Amino acid sequence: MTQTPHDHFAKAYLEELLSPIGQVTPNLPIKAETRYADIWFVPESVEESERAYLGLLGKLTTTPCLIEPFRNPADEDQILDCVGKLISLRRELLRKANREKRTIPPEFMPRLWILVPSASVELRREFGANRRKRTWESGIYHHPNAYRTGLIVLHQLPQTPDTLWLRILGRGRSQKKAIQEFNALPDDHRMKEIVLELLTEWRTMIELRRNLTEDEEELFMNLSPIYLQRRQEWREEGREEERRSTIESLLMSRFNALDSELAGIVDRIATLPPNEFTPILLSASREELLRQFSTIN
Repeated sequence: MTQTPHDHFAKAYLEELLSPIGQVTPNLPIKAETRYADIWFVPESVEESERAYLGLLGKLTTTPCLIEPFRNPADEDQILDCVGKLISLRRELLRKANREKRTIPPEFMPRLWILVPSASVELRREFGANRRKRTWESGIYHHPNAYRTGLIVLHQLPQTPDTLWLRILGRGRSQKKAIQEFNALPDDHRMKEIVLELLTEWRTMIELRRNLTEDEEELFMNLSPIYLQRRQEWREEGREEERRSTIESLLMSRFNALDSELAGIVDRIATLPPNEFTPILLSASREELLRQFSTIN
């Protein structure tokens, strides 16, 4: 099964976001024609705070659901294919429940969320997809109830923190703004490091491709600030590691061992530039070093 860079990113990204609040199965094989659903998600009982940080994505995943993200606008056949996956999965679940002599409550029957950057009025009309203004944000369209399917038009979502995690999967200016908003999140945000790694990997995968399309070139540019920031961090981390290694080598050379007390002051010494810590390490006694850099003091 081939994957585009967007497929690879979207599945890994949604898996990382949703795994704290439920069971995520990427590439779920669905029998009949052995088709694969991008993401199969089953929520678990978690504290509301565990779900709230995902905003709208957390709201969409309060019940079992298939998630099918598209990089480009989906056509009629692609949407029908997604609905076909939902129907096949529903039949599989019902057959299994019958074998086990149990029933599946209606609220636990799977739903389908189709994520698209845009969708024409004509396409939405063909599938009877309408907004439910009182309970859902703009950009969310529901097919008739029996289909248990929703169309999420990413470019129409309100540009609020609540929709950030979904808008990152969009395109063009909408995605660019979402990436900028993400980059402005505090460094200690629980998903910052993981998503940074995924975005950086996505950009690298695009860079390795030949004959980029106009959309890929734009995406490449949108992801470049994230990539350059990460590369600078890697360089700084490398310099920090090199500095620590130099300090440890000097301490070993001076005192023939790096015991727990000396190891405990390495981080403090490493805050100094090499031209300052080198003379100190070459001349100060063990007692002087511990007195000057001990965390106790």
